[in-house]
Amino acid sequence: MRLEGSPISHPLNVSTLPTKGRTIVVHPDEGALAALAEEMGLLAVSDLRAEVSVTRWQRDGVRLFGPLRAKVIQTCVVTLEPLESTLETQIEALFVPDTSKLARKTAEYESNAILIDPESDDAPETFSPPELDIGAAVHEFLALAIDPYPRAPDAESIGVQPSSTPDALTADPERPNPFAVLAKLKDEGAKDT
Repeated sequence: MRLEGSPISHPLNVSTLPTKGRTIVVHPDEGALAALAEEMGLLAVSDLRAEVSVTRWQRDGVRLFGPLRAKVIQTCVVTLEPLESTLETQIEALFVPDTSKLARKTAEYESNAILIDPESDDAPETFSPPELDIGAAVHEFLALAIDPYPRAPDAESIGVQPSSTPDALTADPERPNPFAVLAKLKDEGAKDT
């Protein structure tokens, strides 16, 4: 996760984090949203709000969790028209200082190319104490929530159909469709019974 240089940067000094933690609200102004949209290649980010609970994790780590809601305007990949969508996702992340033993274990696992279970929790990310950029973490979760190929609801009627695969386009028209043959056999079987 890239945690520096975000237009919605919101650094938090984790050394002063209370035992109960605290909630940080990331709600950027119009200028920051415009810079965020430009960096992410979007037409606009019209609204973004995240309520991130920041608590201590293990001895020196930090846990972030909370809801993220944003309104973005992208370009439809079929019609090239502006397409507005509302994104809702949950922020869940663990961070440890780059000097932590947990950070070294993660780097060791990656260098040994150990297979990671996709169902297990993600390994903690690292940060350089004492500050953790909460806004940059929100930025990353927003990037993950965005549809990379947005389509307008009516795009199917005017664009290329999803079923138009290269095989379907180059198929021999005189060769029978195997699914049509199976359907015919199924119908004949039903008539016999």
